[in-house]
Formats: sequence, structure tokens, C-alpha cells
Amino acid sequence: MPCVCAVRDDLPRLVMAGCGKGSHGCAMTIDYHSSPLMRADFPVARGSVMPPPPVPSVDPDTRTGSMRKLLYVTPLLAVFHGVTVQARGPADAGEPADGREVPELLVTAEAMPGYKADAATVAGKVPLAPREVPNSLSVLTRQQMDDQELVTMSDALRQITGVTVIANDTTNDQVMARGYSLGAMYDGVPSYAGLTAVQQFDLAMYERVEVLRGPAGVLQGSGEPGGVVNMVRKRPGAAFALSGTLAAGSWNNYRSEVDVTGPLNADRSLRGRLVVSGQDREYFQDRTHTGKWLVFGTLEYDLQPATTLALSASIQNDNTTAPSSGLPLYTDGRLINTDRSTNVYPDWVNYHIRTEEVSASIEHRFDNRWVARAALNHRSQHSDSKDAWPGSGVDPLTGTFSRFNRSQSESDYDRDGLDLYLNGPFALLGRSHNLMLGFNVDRRKSASKSGSAPAVPNVLFGQPDSVPEASIRYTSGSETVTSQHGPYGQLRASLADPLTLVLGGRTTTFRTRSRNVSPSVPTDWSTGNARADNHFTPYGGLLLDVSRDVTLYGSYADIFVPQTQKKADGSVIDPRTGRQYELGAKGDFLDGRLGATLALFTLRDRNRAYRDPDYPASSTPYYLASGEIESRGWEAELTGSPLRGLDLTAGYTRLMTRYVKDRSLEGKAYSIQTPSHQFKLWADYRFSEDSLPGFSLGGGVQANSGSESSRGNRAVQGQGGYAVFNARAAFRLDRHFTVGVLVNNVFDRKYYASVGTSTAYNFYGEPRNVMLTLRGSY
Repeated sequence: MPCVCAVRDDLPRLVMAGCGKGSHGCAMTIDYHSSPLMRADFPVARGSVMPPPPVPSVDPDTRTGSMRKLLYVTPLLAVFHGVTVQARGPADAGEPADGREVPELLVTAEAMPGYKADAATVAGKVPLAPREVPNSLSVLTRQQMDDQELVTMSDALRQITGVTVIANDTTNDQVMARGYSLGAMYDGVPSYAGLTAVQQFDLAMYERVEVLRGPAGVLQGSGEPGGVVNMVRKRPGAAFALSGTLAAGSWNNYRSEVDVTGPLNADRSLRGRLVVSGQDREYFQDRTHTGKWLVFGTLEYDLQPATTLALSASIQNDNTTAPSSGLPLYTDGRLINTDRSTNVYPDWVNYHIRTEEVSASIEHRFDNRWVARAALNHRSQHSDSKDAWPGSGVDPLTGTFSRFNRSQSESDYDRDGLDLYLNGPFALLGRSHNLMLGFNVDRRKSASKSGSAPAVPNVLFGQPDSVPEASIRYTSGSETVTSQHGPYGQLRASLADPLTLVLGGRTTTFRTRSRNVSPSVPTDWSTGNARADNHFTPYGGLLLDVSRDVTLYGSYADIFVPQTQKKADGSVIDPRTGRQYELGAKGDFLDGRLGATLALFTLRDRNRAYRDPDYPASSTPYYLASGEIESRGWEAELTGSPLRGLDLTAGYTRLMTRYVKDRSLEGKAYSIQTPSHQFKLWADYRFSEDSLPGFSLGGGVQANSGSESSRGNRAVQGQGGYAVFNARAAFRLDRHFTVGVLVNNVFDRKYYASVGTSTAYNFYGEPRNVMLTLRGSY
């Protein structure tokens, strides 16, 4: 049902923020005498920085004149949703100077659920259309998450073009693009190594997931050159809406969600949203079980028409028993051909993870269309585990592990992020440009303690319960603090009507320190070698609109990683730098319903630690910053609605990585766990009311070329190429309820989804499984 929003000073922010979340529409009551929508300088051009053509000369105090003005600004709303304009009967909308009554106008923006996002914030803090970003950019929308029944961040990122998810265990995964790990941002606030060995929140609290591929150092600071993921939380709507989900699937997989939003006072200046989800499930591996629940709440309050305060809090609890860290290999390097249900871990192994997060932001929108925003995130996570894992591969003759290790650990981490920025347009040399200036701080403190029990020798494969649980004392512990901060800026300069120059840069100060804390009295903090002082990270891009539908672009992007190794003179080697050159084309076709991208990239990872050949026999190893890796390839992506009723997303990635300079691996492939060819497709078709009313059918495929295991085992045999097909059917029972069934791995293909080491991380892909879902909304 439509919602009602009071339009204040920044229409694009309102539309992005929650006018019509999900499949809900948005109606806006506009006082057209005071609204900035009626100002002649209100931006409607691409990028919200170019002045519009002259407003038609109309009588502003007639219903016809007002309608014309509202229809004139309608294309700006249509960038995000699609709008219809209606006139309602006379109402108290304010009195003009001559005392005549002004009619109230209703602008109804019906949300257009689909797979194509017309704007994202991952590349510039403020919403930018993909054609305005001279880099590869993908967005996973809420609609696609629902259609494919995606519930974890790993599920979501598996759908993104060019992204590879490598399983570590049942609770967390490694996420890579262009051969390197991805960084993380939460609503635009950077989080150093935020996707590494950290449990993520359930997707129920997110509106969309944005991925920028390639170095993102200007907004992120230090990090790997693979790219960055921006997770965008849901925000309150300005009218009441309620939705819920009940689902049941294979391996006793049960899930429920409730999402309620709406105004909390009469003038809708205070709005709230509450999301609750719970899941209890087993897996295709024997004995593995997870129970998980999430509560997410958020409030927005308009302190004044141009200033909005937002608060949110989240808590998630995960309990997993007998989690699988994958299968081992045979000691000769061969993959083990066994039942996919095989779990080599004892049933007393368990992980407990509790994650809490609070965030706050305040945004002010100035009359000159400048925006100032401050955002603060705090996330804490506690985990404790009892673990057991193979200390060797499986002897192919005896079918045994030489030993099985046992341990117990606890860990805590606290992460704080602060981001401040000022963004807006300015005029120079007769043209309109855009400038963003900001500063952010990112701090992470991690603490852990652990202990181990004697290894159990000669354990037979397939009999994990012969490994007994042990009482274990903590014998070691440590704390580490990593922090970085720095100013950043981005300029979008209009050089000519079709030509835009994008320049950016930041300076970063990076520090680490650590100490031992257990079991003895904590030691003094020691400063780590990994550090940087005002390290400058540049960025440059150029956009050329060659037609109404197509933009060509080129860009240079940079990022760095401090290193700890030392030279012979005792100084620390220079940071690694990831430098990428990218050329591409982006297009919006069929009146903006279909987006296409083609990109070619070359990435050089330089200054890698390289053993100094002048000191080959030294007891203390010395290094030079002279190693180098190259990652290059191309990507193509198609997203949107090419036909009425059809939504699709398709992407292909060709990736080649190699050691350019290395003592022993020169010329060989670098990222051997990421496929060199990758194709992803998902499409969903809604039949018309004239053919099969209420029905929709969907399907897709993920195809990958082969991958290999860790290079430490030279005899490893990798997984060959494979393709996995999924399908979905749904029926709309009435205007409120829809029932659907999803089948993953339709042809029950048996394959290794990832290939790891000789002792673990070799994961079979999921066998065929089914999920039945009932969704309702009001």
C-alpha cells in the first residue's frame, strides 16, 4: 500500500531512505509554495549537480500550474522508483499571499521492485547512478534476495559478478574478487578487514548489498585491492507496512521473519522499523546444526525539516554444533570421493557467537543543496568454541589420520568507525561541479585466549566420535589494536556536457599494537611494524557520454597494505600497493530498465615481501619490497528488465593472475582458488494477468572453471569445471500473500565448491535441496 511522506529539503535522500521500501509505494504531500522542489535551481539532471532547463512559465497558484511543476520534477523521483502524480481535493496546505486556498497535491511513487538498482553509495557516499562511477559496480537488491531465498552475506555475495566465496567453515567464509579479499563498509562507514573471520549479520536487516570491484583506497583507507562491499541497512518508512516470511526446507531448515515499519507520531517526523528473524537448521553434513536469531531496530527523527537523526541497534546469536570445516585430502594430494554427508568432526565441537551493533548518524541538508553527514558505528562480537581437526591428511592405505588436534578458545573484538563528510555542488567557469570532503576513523580491538589438549593418534576416517572431548585450560592469550584514520576528498568536474572528470585522494595514518594477556599478567603494549604515516592514495577517472544510453570510462585506482618484514639495515619494507587501470563501457537501455557493463582491468600488486638474495644463509631473514603479482581480465554484466515481467541479472568474469616476480613461483598462477572463468545468471518471469495470473517462474545457473588446492601440496588434484542450476516457482494467492518453492542444484551435481588444504577446507557443494516459502505483506 502507498505510504505518505512529507517532502522536505532533499527528495533524492527521501526516496533512497525509505519512501517505498521493498514493494511498498510512497505518496508525498507537498506544500508547493515552500518546498525546494519548486525552486528553479532544484537539481534534476544526471548526478544531481547540473542545473535543469528553465521551468515552464505557469501560474503557480492554479492546480494546473502546480501539476506541471510537479510533473517537471517527476523524472528525478523516477530515477529511484517511478512516480504517478494525483490531485486531491482542497485541503489546508497553507495560504498564499492573496489569501486564496491552495489545493493539496498527492505524489504517489509506486516502488518498482526488480534487480536493477538505479543508484548506489559505495563509490561516493551519496547516491550515484552506475553510469556515473568509472569502476565496476554491482548491486544486489532486496527483490533478488527474496526471490532466491538468500539469508546470509555469503549467499548474497555468491550472486555478484566477479566475486568468489571460499568456505572456511559453517560459520564464516572468505570473499574474493580479482584474486584478493574484499573489504567492508556498513552504510558507508569503512571497517578494516570487516569480512575476514568475522560473523556477519543476517540479510533480513539489509536493504541492498553494493560491491565495488578493484582498489577502493580513497574511501576505505588501507586494504586489499579486490574491492569493497557496502552493506546498506533497512531504514524506516513514513507509512505503516508489515511483512513476514515463513519457510521450511531440506535438512530440517526452518526460518521466519517479521518486518514492521511506520510513523510513530502524528506528523511522521519520528519513524521506526523493527526486524526480527529466526532460523533453526541442519545441513547436508551429518550432525551439523545451527540455531540463529536476529533483532534489528532503527529510528529516524527529523530534528527540523532539514536535519535528520538516525539510530539503530542490532543483536544476533549463533549457536552451531559439529560445524564442518570441510574434508581433508589423501596424503598423496588426491581429493576424497566420499558421501557428501560425511562429517569428520566430533559432535562435541561447537561454536557460539554473539554479535551486537549500535549506530548513529545525523544529516543536515542546506538550502544550497550541500549535505553534511556524520555517522558512527560500534560493533562487538564474542565467540567461544571447542574444536577438533585433523592434523594430517588421510593415509590412502590405512584410511587413518596420523593425529587429531583438540583445542578451546574464546575471542572478543570491538570495532568503532566514524565517518564525516560534506558534499555538494558548486559553479565554476560557467559549469556545475560536485565536491566531497570527508574524514574517517576506523579502530579494531581483538582479544583471544586459547588452550589445547594432546592430539589423538591414529583416528580412522569416518569415525570422528572416537576423538574424546577433553577438559582444556587456557594457556595463551593476546590483544591487538589496529587503527587508521585520515581525510579524503572527491571532485566531480564537468569539463563539457558529455565529459566528466573524477579526481580523488586521501592520506592515511595506520597503526598496530599488541600484547600478551594470558595466562600471566598482561605485558606492555608493543608497537607493530605494520604502520604508515600520511600515506597518500590517489584516484582518477574520466566519463564520456557517447550517446543518450552509453558512457565510456577509464580510471586509475590505488590502495596499500603496510608490511612487517625488515630489510638488512633494520628498516621496515615499504607498504604493498595495489594499482589498477580499468577501461569500460556502461549503458542504460529500454528507457533505463536494462543496464549493461563491460570492463577490462589490469591490477598490479607491487612491493610484496621478497627474501633478500644477498643474505641467503642468514639466521635472520631479510627482505626486499620487490615482489609483484598481476591480476588482469574482463567482466560483462547485464541487469534489469528487458521484457515486461522479466527481471534478470547475468555476469561473466575472465580472470588471470600470475606471479610477475617471485623467488620460486615466478610465472605461475597466484590466486589458484578463484576460477579463471565464471558465469552467473538468474532470471524471474511474472506472467501477465491475461495468461497465468499470479504465477512466476525463475531459474539460473552458476558455472565455474576448475580450481586447485593450496600450493603447499604439489601433488594436489584440483576440482574441474562445473555448472549448478537452480529453479523457482511462485504463486500470488491474493494481494497480500505469495507462496513459492525454490530448488537448488536441480540436477543434483556432485562437485567440490572449494578446494583447500591437505587437512581441511575441501567442501562439497550442496546437494539438491528444496525450500518452501510463504510471504505476506500489508
